[in-house]
Amino acid sequence: MPEETTIVTSDELAIYMDIRFSMRQTDAAKFVLEGLQSELETFLGRPLKLDEVTETHVIPATHLGVPATSFFYDSSLNSTGETLNYLLPSITIPLRNSPVVSVKQVKLLNTGTQYQIMGEAILRTATVTGAVQSGSTATYTATGHGFTVGQTVSISGITPTSCNVSAKRITSVTSNTFTVGEINNTFGTYVSGGTANANGNDYTVQRYGLELYRGFANDVVEVIYTGGLEGENIKLFRLMILRAATREMQNMHDDVVGTKDLNTRNVAPLETGFLEKELMAMRRYRRRRI
Repeated sequence: MPEETTIVTSDELAIYMDIRFSMRQTDAAKFVLEGLQSELETFLGRPLKLDEVTETHVIPATHLGVPATSFFYDSSLNSTGETLNYLLPSITIPLRNSPVVSVKQVKLLNTGTQYQIMGEAILRTATVTGAVQSGSTATYTATGHGFTVGQTVSISGITPTSCNVSAKRITSVTSNTFTVGEINNTFGTYVSGGTANANGNDYTVQRYGLELYRGFANDVVEVIYTGGLEGENIKLFRLMILRAATREMQNMHDDVVGTKDLNTRNVAPLETGFLEKELMAMRRYRRRRI
């Protein structure tokens, strides 16, 4: 069978039950654990493990701007940390696999333009530890930078100075690197140093979605992000799955009657799946729409 991807493994279940599984019982345990995790995710309305997903949303047709004289406004930070005011009210984009851990890219499509990549409206700073040029793009190493695609980045303090850039748009990111385009000069070999400052003004990441400062009614918004519950670190989920899996395994074992055992055992099967009180104990993690 493939590698286990559940928050509770068959080995952990065997330890919890204080028994040793046969090969067939181990395979059965994996099916049981996968099924219980799927059942719990359906109840909660969100995944139990972090995952990168792509979602497409449409701004509601009722979304309207407000006059410039209105006292309603939204704000974020510019490249120097000063407040920016917007004449349009923000629209909330609820993401399905919340809580949101990080947003990789946000695109906006309306009837008048092609996809526009937007930048997160927050100032971020990171220490650069490497730089490599490839044609007209350059990839910088900055561990845990937190930048997103679409932000504008300026980099200074690198030796040699040819590796520094000003106001370049980030085109792709990983957890420890980011790439910028439209590089016209020749870098040379990175030696040391470097500080990167990146910002945007299009959206703010919230725990359960985006506050979007751009866009109009019926515009399409595509979001690539990492989200979900870190279920492997939530002891309540692990305990409830272990309890339910134990009942399932005991039922499968007790229901097998060998040819030498022809007498009625009068053993009532245990209730399978999650008990109502177990689900109620986990209800506070359930996804809700208001």
